[in-house]
Amino acid sequence: MKKEIKVIKVNSDFEIVINCGSDDGIEETTQFLIYKLGEELFDPDTNESLGHLEILCGKGKVKHLQPKITTLYSINKESSVKTTIIKRTGGFLSLNTEEETKEPTIIEKPFHKVDTSCFARIIN
Repeated sequence: MKKEIKVIKVNSDFEIVINCGSDDGIEETTQFLIYKLGEELFDPDTNESLGHLEILCGKGKVKHLQPKITTLYSINKESSVKTTIIKRTGGFLSLNTEEETKEPTIIEKPFHKVDTSCFARIIN
């Protein structure tokens, strides 16, 4: 695909629409990197342009595929560990005990500062 893929509509922080679809070879399993173009950077020795810095807005996956447009949803996730401490007091010998449990938590994250100046690139 030689077409430049652009974000053409932001439905919500978690959902965007891009300007390509099944006619362009996009499939239900296609994933995308969503980014903005930052400043142009130059080699300090040759002054040759190295291209524009890509500012990451997130990753997306096909939610709804149409011939010329595709709706993507955010697949950005953040994992953390939730720690719970349970204290028990009293009892038969007046023992004080503590029990600590750790549970992994995965939080779905929205696209970051996504707007219609953003681009998309296939990543799978």
